Amino acid sequence: SQFRREFLAELGRRGDWPSFAAFDEAGLSLSTELRCQRVLALLGTGRTDDARQEFLAIWPTGKSLPAECDDPLAQARVRGWLGSAVIWQRLRLAVDAGNPGLAGTLARLLPESERADGQRLTQAAADPQGTLKAATSWPDLPAEREAAGLALRRLARTDVDSAIGYWALVAPRFAFEKADRAAILHDLALYAAVAYRPDAEEWFERVPVESRSEQLVDWQLRAALAGEAWATVLKVVEGMPGPLAAASRPRYWRARALAELHRDEEARAVYAALATEATFYGFLAADRLSTPYVICPREIGADPERAAVLRSQRDVARALELYAIGWRAEATRAWDYARESLSEADRRQLLLLASEQGWHDRVALALTSGDDLRQYALRFPLAERETVERESARNGLDPAWAYALIRAESAWQPDVRSPANAYGLMQLLPATGQQMARQLGLDWPGTSMLLDPQTNIRLGTRYLAQQADRFQGSPWLASAAYNAGPAPVQRWLGDRGTLPADIFIETIPYRETRDYVTRVLAFSVIYDWRMNGQARPLSDRLPNPGRRYTGVTPALAVRPVVCPGATGPSAT
Repeated sequence: SQFRREFLAELGRRGDWPSFAAFDEAGLSLSTELRCQRVLALLGTGRTDDARQEFLAIWPTGKSLPAECDDPLAQARVRGWLGSAVIWQRLRLAVDAGNPGLAGTLARLLPESERADGQRLTQAAADPQGTLKAATSWPDLPAEREAAGLALRRLARTDVDSAIGYWALVAPRFAFEKADRAAILHDLALYAAVAYRPDAEEWFERVPVESRSEQLVDWQLRAALAGEAWATVLKVVEGMPGPLAAASRPRYWRARALAELHRDEEARAVYAALATEATFYGFLAADRLSTPYVICPREIGADPERAAVLRSQRDVARALELYAIGWRAEATRAWDYARESLSEADRRQLLLLASEQGWHDRVALALTSGDDLRQYALRFPLAERETVERESARNGLDPAWAYALIRAESAWQPDVRSPANAYGLMQLLPATGQQMARQLGLDWPGTSMLLDPQTNIRLGTRYLAQQADRFQGSPWLASAAYNAGPAPVQRWLGDRGTLPADIFIETIPYRETRDYVTRVLAFSVIYDWRMNGQARPLSDRLPNPGRRYTGVTPALAVRPVVCPGATGPSAT
């Protein structure tokens, strides 16, 4: 498939449309660039109807199309494929995607009688406040209602206080459809909660029950927690639909609310059920009850005979050899190809082979659901142990925490590069890596330095230690700073720094950082157990804001880890 795509790209560059059409393959997944070239190939070989269908399948996107689509677009306009409804479809997608430039271009393609409506909608996305000022004198017509509704929803994201003020002016003026009104109220309630407004609950109650999204309920819970309004917390979690309420997070907050409302027996029952799970919230629940952690590992049984057969297979041998010589990209493609033809039993033996060879990321990324989450030895390898422990000791870090952060950052992919241009096991930005290298007196040859696992760990633990020093040694605050940067964390502390640590984590505005902090801390417990057979209490890693973290509290030095015979839920 890769060769076919590359050859099609070359045929497209040549403009050899008959060969392109002949070499194209039904069902082949192509990039947008190649799909636009496919349109030209279909036109060039007389298949006009197929070309039109392919183009109209590419068309619905809020993003700008690549340059390879310019000629197909010109053909579409000449051939009359772009009717008013088709243009409106993409204009609204562009508006939703926050692409006002594209929306404006599309508005100019509309028939003259509709152009002003398209431009008004585009303006509503680009300048919602100016639009709402004008809307106070608009007539109550469908196009004007749509623009006013869009402006309200868009302004709510950036200035919910102003949006709420304009809603009081605009709501009596426009007869919004029921669904549109619910959507506007949903966004006002959502961003009232995001802003932690004291009246967030009142706005939540205005949203029809059937229009309350999971995101809205999540933020309503956060707003209630930020105000430590425990009766509201309990009402929110008990009003969640079954599948959402069954997750560990709302169950923990239900127990916390019950305890704060002095319904201790009910709280203990919820904590006890939750404490059987090897999750962030399960570990916290066990800490609340002072009970052992429940971690029930599973293992893939080794089959030496089958492993030998697999090693002799050409596709498997190619993948392992490519990895051994450091050709990771090619090795990964070969691995994926080899796995396709294997039975499930052989795939699991292949994971053992990869683990033996130190190819840990292939293993971790394959074990992501169900009982596979209990493959702790494979999912949480003690790789580069000498380096991790040496550099952790040098920087005054708990090695289990350093291990957990590596696992969360890269899943042990030494050559991974993030969309934010972070490199290697500990996902360091080049500027950060260079700064840490300078502090350590190391030469900086460039970003290639970050692809060496041992060097990356050395630089990354140095940077992690700096974040810990900045935030009084607190592992969870330093983890948040490692992910989001220290400036946002300092800002959040200024806003809500009096909250207990578990509540503060839940109120972190960035979803990625919230999830990251809970993941790193849960992984710290797993790694602590992997290294020592027992674990420091997770709660001991959560000093409240303003308290200096000095290490393990003697009274809570370790938490025993048990697996009480059952195979109950145990997933991280």
